[in-house]
Amino acid sequence: MFHCTVDTSRVEEEHQHMAGVGSIRQAIEAELRNKTGHEKWKCAAVVKDARDPHRIKVICRDENELQLVREAAEKTVPAGTRVMRDQLYPVKVDFANRMAVLDSEGNVLPGALEALGAENNVSIAKITWLSNKDSGKAYGSMAVYVTKGSDAKRLLDNQFFDLAGESACTNAFKPREGPVQCYKCQELGHKAFSCKKVQMCGKCAGAGHHHREYQSLEPKCILCGGPHESLSRNCRVRNLRIDA
Repeated sequence: MFHCTVDTSRVEEEHQHMAGVGSIRQAIEAELRNKTGHEKWKCAAVVKDARDPHRIKVICRDENELQLVREAAEKTVPAGTRVMRDQLYPVKVDFANRMAVLDSEGNVLPGALEALGAENNVSIAKITWLSNKDSGKAYGSMAVYVTKGSDAKRLLDNQFFDLAGESACTNAFKPREGPVQCYKCQELGHKAFSCKKVQMCGKCAGAGHHHREYQSLEPKCILCGGPHESLSRNCRVRNLRIDA
């Protein structure tokens, strides 16, 4: 489903009346109706995000309409709102050669997104390695996030994804549902927008800085104290919450 997301969490109180579902819908429709051929255009649907009441989703009929809606939203939304980045479309790639994707530290190789995108004629926004990075296995699974739904469909229909001349298999990506986790304090059971605790680093468990400012050589998990990041799929505390 194509949709444009508008985040209203930073809108000041005096502008809140302009940041509701109805107001944002009216503003986008009014902007698009000024375009030739769109005089009677209406949003397919506008809804609040079920997981975050501060986010509003404008449902679109296709990729072309999505681009028009994004442009209209960026021109018309009130101060403090943010039009979120383009929607991404994940494809699972199995039996991928690790050396074509990751360096010795388990990080995505510099230039890998551009190189693999060119090899497969797609635009790749990010790659996430799904298999255990510590296993030492030469092949594993990853999620490739492309910027166009049509490209994701083509990769799935063709059943293969090329990596440095070697082909891996594509499958539908089904994200593993994890527990609700705060990106501020890193604890479970609530989200960052409602958190009043001190900022904790999700990589080293240090206080007072974000993981983007992480400088420690050794990762540490806030939840279990293990030698991994707090958002790691290998965390036993997170996995216990998933299985519960």
